[in-house]
Amino acid sequence: MKAFHFRLDRILRLKEEAEQQRARAMGEAARAEATSDRVCLEQAAYAQGVGDRVSAATSVATHAGVLRALHLTTLAAMHQLEDAERSRVEARKVANEERVRLAEAQRERRTLERLKEHQREAWGKELALDERKTMDEVAGRTRGIRR
Repeated sequence: MKAFHFRLDRILRLKEEAEQQRARAMGEAARAEATSDRVCLEQAAYAQGVGDRVSAATSVATHAGVLRALHLTTLAAMHQLEDAERSRVEARKVANEERVRLAEAQRERRTLERLKEHQREAWGKELALDERKTMDEVAGRTRGIRR
Protein backbone atom coordinates (compact mmCIF):
# COMPACT_ATOMS: atom_id res chain seq x y z
CA MET A 1 0.00 0.00 0.00
CA LYS A 2 1.26 3.46 -0.79
CA ALA A 3 2.22 6.11 1.78
CA PHE A 4 -0.34 8.39 3.36
CA HIS A 5 -1.22 11.44 1.29
CA PHE A 6 -3.57 14.17 2.53
CA ARG A 7 -5.30 15.67 -0.49
CA LEU A 8 -5.93 18.98 1.29
CA ASP A 9 -2.31 19.39 2.38
CA ARG A 10 -1.80 22.45 0.16
CA ILE A 11 -4.88 24.09 1.62
CA LEU A 12 -3.65 23.25 5.12
CA ARG A 13 -0.33 24.97 4.36
CA LEU A 14 -2.21 28.00 3.03
CA LYS A 15 -4.32 28.10 6.20
CA GLU A 16 -1.15 27.93 8.30
CA GLU A 17 0.33 30.84 6.33
CA ALA A 18 -2.90 32.80 6.71
CA GLU A 19 -2.84 32.15 10.43
CA GLN A 20 0.75 33.41 10.65
CA GLN A 21 -0.22 36.56 8.73
CA ARG A 22 -3.17 37.09 11.09
CA ALA A 23 -0.87 36.60 14.08
CA ARG A 24 1.51 39.25 12.72
CA ALA A 25 -1.38 41.64 12.07
CA MET A 26 -2.74 41.01 15.55
CA GLY A 27 0.70 41.66 17.04
CA GLU A 28 0.95 44.95 15.18
CA ALA A 29 -2.55 45.92 16.31
CA ALA A 30 -1.70 45.00 19.91
CA ARG A 31 1.46 47.14 19.73
CA ALA A 32 -0.56 50.03 18.31
CA GLU A 33 -3.10 49.57 21.10
CA ALA A 34 -0.35 49.63 23.75
CA THR A 35 1.19 52.71 22.16
CA SER A 36 -2.14 54.53 22.09
CA ASP A 37 -2.74 53.56 25.73
CA ARG A 38 0.65 55.01 26.65
CA VAL A 39 0.03 58.20 24.66
CA CYS A 40 -3.37 58.57 26.28
CA LEU A 41 -1.86 58.23 29.75
CA GLU A 42 0.85 60.76 28.85
CA GLN A 43 -1.75 63.20 27.56
CA ALA A 44 -3.84 62.77 30.71
CA ALA A 45 -0.78 63.49 32.85
CA TYR A 46 0.03 66.53 30.71
CA ALA A 47 -3.55 67.84 30.96
CA GLN A 48 -3.44 67.30 34.72
CA GLY A 49 -0.16 69.25 34.91
CA VAL A 50 -1.61 72.11 32.88
CA GLY A 51 -4.65 72.15 35.16
CA ASP A 52 -2.41 72.30 38.21
CA ARG A 53 -0.50 75.24 36.72
CA VAL A 54 -3.75 77.07 35.93
CA SER A 55 -5.12 76.60 39.43
CA ALA A 56 -1.80 77.76 40.91
CA ALA A 57 -1.83 80.84 38.68
CA THR A 58 -5.43 81.72 39.53
CA SER A 59 -4.77 81.59 43.26
CA VAL A 60 -2.52 84.65 43.01
CA ALA A 61 -2.88 87.93 41.17
CA THR A 62 -2.07 87.21 37.53
CA HIS A 63 -2.22 89.31 34.37
CA ALA A 64 -5.17 88.72 32.05
CA GLY A 65 -2.86 87.81 29.17
CA VAL A 66 -1.22 85.06 31.21
CA LEU A 67 -4.63 83.73 32.25
CA ARG A 68 -5.75 83.75 28.61
CA ALA A 69 -2.61 81.86 27.55
CA LEU A 70 -3.13 79.32 30.33
CA HIS A 71 -6.77 78.90 29.30
CA LEU A 72 -5.76 78.30 25.67
CA THR A 73 -3.07 75.86 26.79
CA THR A 74 -5.67 74.01 28.88
CA LEU A 75 -8.04 73.82 25.91
CA ALA A 76 -5.26 72.52 23.66
CA ALA A 77 -4.29 69.91 26.27
CA MET A 78 -7.91 68.78 26.56
CA HIS A 79 -8.24 68.50 22.77
CA GLN A 80 -5.04 66.47 22.63
CA LEU A 81 -6.38 64.20 25.37
CA GLU A 82 -9.68 63.74 23.51
CA ASP A 83 -7.77 62.91 20.31
CA ALA A 84 -5.61 60.42 22.21
CA GLU A 85 -8.71 58.78 23.72
CA ARG A 86 -10.36 58.52 20.30
CA SER A 87 -7.17 57.01 18.93
CA ARG A 88 -7.08 54.53 21.80
CA VAL A 89 -10.69 53.48 21.22
CA GLU A 90 -9.96 52.96 17.52
CA ALA A 91 -6.78 51.00 18.29
CA ARG A 92 -8.71 48.76 20.69
CA LYS A 93 -11.39 48.19 18.07
CA VAL A 94 -8.79 47.23 15.45
CA ALA A 95 -6.96 44.97 17.93
CA ASN A 96 -10.19 43.20 18.86
CA GLU A 97 -11.07 42.71 15.19
CA GLU A 98 -7.62 41.24 14.57
CA ARG A 99 -8.01 38.92 17.57
CA VAL A 100 -11.30 37.67 16.11
CA ARG A 101 -9.69 37.15 12.68
CA LEU A 102 -6.78 35.28 14.27
CA ALA A 103 -9.15 33.05 16.23
CA GLU A 104 -11.05 32.28 13.02
CA ALA A 105 -7.83 31.44 11.15
CA GLN A 106 -6.74 29.17 14.02
CA ARG A 107 -10.13 27.45 14.01
CA GLU A 108 -9.93 26.83 10.25
CA ARG A 109 -6.40 25.41 10.52
CA ARG A 110 -7.31 23.15 13.46
CA THR A 111 -10.33 21.85 11.55
CA LEU A 112 -8.13 20.82 8.63
CA GLU A 113 -5.56 19.29 10.99
CA ARG A 114 -8.28 17.22 12.68
CA LEU A 115 -9.52 16.09 9.26
CA LYS A 116 -5.96 15.12 8.34
CA GLU A 117 -5.56 13.11 11.56
CA HIS A 118 -8.88 11.33 11.02
CA GLN A 119 -7.86 10.45 7.47
CA ARG A 120 -4.45 9.27 8.71
CA GLU A 121 -6.15 7.04 11.29
CA ALA A 122 -8.50 5.62 8.64
CA TRP A 123 -5.51 5.02 6.36
CA GLY A 124 -3.68 3.27 9.22
CA LYS A 125 -6.66 1.04 9.91
CA GLU A 126 -6.95 0.21 6.23
CA LEU A 127 -3.22 -0.54 6.08
CA ALA A 128 -3.47 -2.82 9.12
CA LEU A 129 -6.46 -4.61 7.56
CA ASP A 130 -4.55 -5.13 4.30
CA GLU A 131 -1.54 -6.46 6.20
CA ARG A 132 -3.77 -8.89 8.12
CA LYS A 133 -5.32 -10.08 4.86
CA THR A 134 -1.87 -10.58 3.37
CA MET A 135 -0.69 -12.47 6.44
CA ASP A 136 -3.83 -14.63 6.38
CA GLU A 137 -3.22 -15.44 2.70
CA VAL A 138 0.40 -16.33 3.42
CA ALA A 139 -0.66 -18.48 6.38
CA GLY A 140 -3.33 -20.16 4.24
CA ARG A 141 -0.82 -20.95 1.52
CA THR A 142 1.67 -22.25 4.07
CA ARG A 143 -0.95 -24.59 5.54
CA GLY A 144 -1.88 -25.73 2.05
CA ILE A 145 1.75 -26.58 1.23
CA ARG A 146 2.27 -28.55 4.46
CA ARG A 147 -0.73 -30.79 3.93
